[in-house]
Formats: sequence, C-alpha cells, structure tokens
Amino acid sequence: MKILILGYSSLFKKRILNVLLKNNIKFCIASKSSVQKEKKAFSWYRSYSFALNHSNADLVYISLPNAFHYYWAKKALDKNFHVIVDKPICENYSQAKNLIKIAKRKKKLIAEATFYNYHKQLNQAVKLLNGIENIKLINTNFIIPMPKKNSFRMSKKLSGGCLMDMSPYAAGTARLLGSGKLLKMHSSIRKNKQGLIISFNIFCQFEKNYYFGYFCFGGEYKNNMTLFSEKKHIELNNVFSPPSNKNLKILIKQKSSFYINKIKKCDVFENFFKQVRYSYNKKKFDFYYKTILSDAKFREKLIK
Repeated sequence: MKILILGYSSLFKKRILNVLLKNNIKFCIASKSSVQKEKKAFSWYRSYSFALNHSNADLVYISLPNAFHYYWAKKALDKNFHVIVDKPICENYSQAKNLIKIAKRKKKLIAEATFYNYHKQLNQAVKLLNGIENIKLINTNFIIPMPKKNSFRMSKKLSGGCLMDMSPYAAGTARLLGSGKLLKMHSSIRKNKQGLIISFNIFCQFEKNYYFGYFCFGGEYKNNMTLFSEKKHIELNNVFSPPSNKNLKILIKQKSSFYINKIKKCDVFENFFKQVRYSYNKKKFDFYYKTILSDAKFREKLIK
C-alpha cells in the first residue's frame, strides 16, 4: 500500500511519519507551503491536483486545514483513491453523507483519523467496570493552551475553533460509551472577540447513562476521562492524545480504597494504520462508513 500525503502538517511530521517508516509503508507528499522536502518520500509534489493526477499511490491521507477536508476528500475519491482525512472529516452531515455515497459507489475505503480509541486504556477501563452497560456516568475534560494567532485552529476562514477541532472527541466518546438511544442533548459555547468558538460543554442523556464533556482553547492543560459505575469509578489521563513512548496509569477508586493499573505504551497511530491496512486488504469498509455517519450526525446535533 502506497500513500499520498496531501499537506506536510506538523501532525504528520510528529506522529505519522515514524509509523510509515517503521512499517515500511511507501509514501509521497504534496505540499504547497513547505520548502524543505521530506527525504524519505519517494515523490514530492507542489500541487495537490497534479499529485492526484500523477501519483501511483493507492490511498490519500489528507492533512490540511479543516475548510479543505471535504473538497480534497471528494477529489481523491473521484480519482479512485482510498482516503483518510484528519478530524473533522468534513463540516456537516450532508458532506459526510455525500462522501460515503461516493465511497460506496466506487468501493473505496474512507476513514476519519480520530486515533485516541486505538489505545488499550479505554478497552481496559471498560473491562474493569464489567462492560459499558455498567457505566452510569461519563465525564471528560480536554483543555489546551490557546493556539497561536496564526494557527489554522484560530481562523474562521479555515473552519477553525474549538467546536470543529474537538467535537470529534465528544462524538467518539458518545458513540463508544453512550448506552442505549440518545434521548437529550444540551450544550453551550463561548466565543472570543472575533466570534470564534473557543470552548463548549455538552450534556447527553442516553437511555442507560449520562455524558458530560468540557472542551476548551485557553487554560491549564487537562486531558482526562472519568467513568462511574454504582460501586467504583475509574480515572484516565491523556485519554484524547495518548503518548506513544510512555506507559499510562488507570486509577480505580472503590469506596475508601484505590489502586492503579499500569497500561503498557502503544502507538495509537500505528494501531490505526494497521487496521486500515487490514481493511484495505480485506476490502471491508462498512465499519468506517458507519462510524463517519454516526459521528457526523452527532456533531450536527451538537452544532444546531
């Protein structure tokens, strides 16, 4: 499997490049902004369109600002590539439905690159509570320092803002841990002087449990999840961006006592690409279609 990377992003350089090299996945890059070429790439392009027309890659990974995700994902599918897109895959449910429609017609994989659920800690936490059906309450907090002014995350034109950037985490949490049908959803937002959403909170009532989440640009870094059952609760840290080079700890509290489970380090990006490669070889794509539509529908409700 050969991959064409659209956008020489910091995420690609920090987390994805090493995974491709480690797993002997050949790749080429199309970048409009970077002057310095990646030496490990087998080809380098200055035009996204030219790359889609001339690359012999099998799959396109789109790592561009949010506003360009849908346009280039559609272009790549139209050119008969399999496609992975950084989160959020698109800006609304209508765009998501259209991408899935094209992917199904052309029998192509399309996936949203939301990686955090590919870490062992989440599955381990659910096992410690004896299954999702025993989770009564989910609480998440994801706060990062305010991005720099020149970051695409701070640009309305590039579809930045906290809601676009972090709502995939809220949607994924609800999909993975919400028990039963979603009955109610309430949310509130906070904007900066330029009208950009810099924080939002969310409350969801499912048939069998509840979910509270707070996501924010600007503040002391927090990245945690707490799962409550009737008899105990479990605390996870670094849940939405688990490091690949560190062991993690799960804190379990029960009555007046607590204990810690150690989780061995793993690379969520590598685990994600292993599953993509498996699905690519087996030509099984329904999981990705359903996940994209489910999360896009949730985000649409949240935005409304």
